[in-house]
Amino acid sequence: MRGAGETMPLRSAGEGRSGAACAVVGEELTLEGVYAAEAEFVWRALLRFGVAPDVAEDLLHEVFLVVRRRLGDFERGRSLRGWLYGIARGVAANHRRGQSRAARREERVGEMAPERPPTPEDGVARSEAAALVMRFLVGLDPERRQVFELIEIEGLSGPEVAEVMQIPLMKVHTLLRSGRGLFRAAVAEHEAGRARKESTR
Repeated sequence: MRGAGETMPLRSAGEGRSGAACAVVGEELTLEGVYAAEAEFVWRALLRFGVAPDVAEDLLHEVFLVVRRRLGDFERGRSLRGWLYGIARGVAANHRRGQSRAARREERVGEMAPERPPTPEDGVARSEAAALVMRFLVGLDPERRQVFELIEIEGLSGPEVAEVMQIPLMKVHTLLRSGRGLFRAAVAEHEAGRARKESTR
């Protein structure tokens, strides 16, 4: 069992979007292949649904128990990640119903490994960027936030998000466009605030 401060092992760069292909043997999806290709995605989805890291591994296993039961019902041509996301959402909802409403909601912001030894300034910049993103996401309405997270953070396509959220594709594009505009405005406001602080020093 991992501790609360630990994470799932990250896959190598470029594997995420093509991972579904690794889940297929011949014409059939395999449980082992789906787990190998998408366990990290499911882990992040559980965290995004408010599951605490110290119980996320148990719920990850629950998700794949459901996958094992329902793998034969998966319709080829659908989004594999969209299907897994829906299962993870159901497992997380069941978990929340059994937990105290006082449980904290936690979200993770992935970080790329630095190419040079980090400096104190790097740490401050990453902290400020993470705080900015979190403040921005918290301020969005739930539907716009989910679209923004799935496309901009998780890398799902518009059609995949439309399938996951069961909304028209045109609405996905509208929500994403407005979310991107709000994010650009939030970044601009943040930079203007930093400039004002610098000018007063």
